Amino acid sequence: MLQAMPSTSLSGVDALSIHGFDEEAAFLDYLLDDVWDILAQGVRVRFAAAHTPTLATVRHGIPTVRTVVLRAVSRDSAMVFIHADRRSGKVQELNLQPACSLHIYDPGRRVQLRIEAQATVHLDDQIADGEWTRLRSQYRAQQWRAVAADVVHAAPEVAIDDVDGLAEAGRREDFAAIALHVSAIEWQHISSRGPRRARFEIGDNGRGYWLDA
Repeated sequence: MLQAMPSTSLSGVDALSIHGFDEEAAFLDYLLDDVWDILAQGVRVRFAAAHTPTLATVRHGIPTVRTVVLRAVSRDSAMVFIHADRRSGKVQELNLQPACSLHIYDPGRRVQLRIEAQATVHLDDQIADGEWTRLRSQYRAQQWRAVAADVVHAAPEVAIDDVDGLAEAGRREDFAAIALHVSAIEWQHISSRGPRRARFEIGDNGRGYWLDA
């Protein structure tokens, strides 16, 4: 994979050209590097665009969407993690139909990502235990920061996330970790001069190629 150029921002992608690369495949590698950088930043940075992507599932044959919080990313295993209350609709929907997608729009880069995945819901196994431990640690760290700042009551880091209440109450029995196994990513740069789109098939025989706008 191409590592020579920094992948902190593609807001100037209009000015980028594959002429600066040895070949078109290297330019696509650069874009894929930036895709994973967007996802990793979404885990680390609370206000990053990818911190709260939109998850699309299927309910009774009808697409349904909601905002979730990106909790972990592994490029090596092509997985991203979100958390949920195991009683929630998205858990029931993903158990019935694991095919799902994530949507992210990064206004700084002017990049849209559409991520196709297969979901695995983890309830009472090592993966769920590990994610619960990490969630509780993050919540406790947040409380300590609030105390240090003389805040009487710390607001949840992301109030829209239904597991914040679980972390506060310590209700492990209601917690679910959802692993999204990424199979494809569509990258699109939004520009007044017309969009540029690429698709990346993820896996052992992964490849990237341009799409017609």
